[in-house]
Amino acid sequence: MTQDTTTSPPNELRQALLAYGLLWCLGLYLRLTVLVVPPLIPQLKAVLGFSSSDVAIATSLPLVTLAFGALLAGWLLARVGTRSSMLLGLAIMALGSALRSLPEGILPFLLATVLMGTGIAFMQTAMPVLAKLWAPGRIGRASAVYTNGLLVGELLAAGTTGPMAAAWLGAQWQWAFALWVAPVPLLMLALIVGCRHLPAMANGSRTASLTLPDPSDSRMWRLVALLGAAAALYFTGNVFLPPLLEASERLSLLAPSLTALNGAQILSSALLIYYADRLMGRPRPLIGITALALLALPLMLWLPGGHVVWASGVFGFFTSALFIFVLALPAWLVRLDALPRLMAGMLCFGYLLVFAITVVGGWLNDLSGTVALAFLPTLLISLVAMAVTRRLLASRQ
Repeated sequence: MTQDTTTSPPNELRQALLAYGLLWCLGLYLRLTVLVVPPLIPQLKAVLGFSSSDVAIATSLPLVTLAFGALLAGWLLARVGTRSSMLLGLAIMALGSALRSLPEGILPFLLATVLMGTGIAFMQTAMPVLAKLWAPGRIGRASAVYTNGLLVGELLAAGTTGPMAAAWLGAQWQWAFALWVAPVPLLMLALIVGCRHLPAMANGSRTASLTLPDPSDSRMWRLVALLGAAAALYFTGNVFLPPLLEASERLSLLAPSLTALNGAQILSSALLIYYADRLMGRPRPLIGITALALLALPLMLWLPGGHVVWASGVFGFFTSALFIFVLALPAWLVRLDALPRLMAGMLCFGYLLVFAITVVGGWLNDLSGTVALAFLPTLLISLVAMAVTRRLLASRQ
């Protein structure tokens, strides 16, 4: 059977479609449950009595949990193996999200959010390992596929949670958190069955110990800079676009601008499903993508009238492309046995960096009253990322 799978083109095609289908579905749940909160903010405040600071903590907490959870995820991959780690991550993520449906106040809600974020950290750390196992010659494509799922999940949660809760749940709107994860058991079953027809995953070792990231690994720190730039561009674009339009009395353009920004991200990830592998390992495209994302910032800031809509689309297109390449690079750079430790360090320090950049950007905005200054930390880390790109790509094992 193994021989047929490796030599028969129809079997290879079925295997590839199965692998990409599972990667896309798994990617769908990397951010979906995080983005359920913003559409329900009015209900959380009015019905459950959450304050604005409570909501801010609830929306940013998964980012911090993802950072610290990545450290445990690296050990878990070595301990129980990739499939078990992903299944455990799915189960914990779904349980944490479902528990947020219980109207018990802010503290239980935050504890459930921490649980959910830990599950997402397990999943996020395992995704590049699955991409390398299932598509060793198409790591860029595999990464673009699951990132496309991630972006679609974000759009689904942000765009349909409010109408869904109003139409289907009514006064029981809080059960939207549980409703979104109801299909997860089916996805877990599909993963168990699908793995029988895909390249075997190594089992974990019961003797595996918690291995922290190597602080002397320059490759990891360069990846941290790239992840910091990619994620900071994305977060600051979404966070500071509303005050930007409000300050210029163009708040009516917020909805079309956000639609253009997020829609362009879907388009970018779809195109890179076909082109990512051709560009992997080449420094000029990666530096160019970062530069074009940066150049879109002044267009968003200073173009008059409705031009901010297409500028937001340009910004979203290139930030999405940069994010896909950053997620693909660890699997391209190192051997499979070194990948969990590298991913743990990149995600931990990278997302802590993004959290700090977002906070500092907000502080600069509040202090100066100028929205443009909120993007200054993002500009600085993006310039650092461009500077280290060539040496990073040259360090491939």
